[in-house]
Amino acid sequence: MQALCRYALKLTVSPWAMREADLDPMRKLGLSDRDIVDANQVVSYFNYVNRVADGLGVELEANWPAEVREARSYPLRGLASQLLNLE
Repeated sequence: MQALCRYALKLTVSPWAMREADLDPMRKLGLSDRDIVDANQVVSYFNYVNRVADGLGVELEANWPAEVREARSYPLRGLASQLLNLE
């Protein structure tokens, strides 16, 4: 699980830095290339959907608990805002 989570995190925050070596920990644990492709597809799909929703300002339904509907915090939000003159 840790190997999959490390892979998912790197794919999410720095996809341009992914290398063949990033697959080795999962292969050493017995995951097949098909398993890794499946993991990649799940992570990539969630990233895609979240970017589409965030980019369009989609809000969660009102019947979701308030703590879930709070604005999310992104580590690079401040830097991105400065670079794009959004502040």
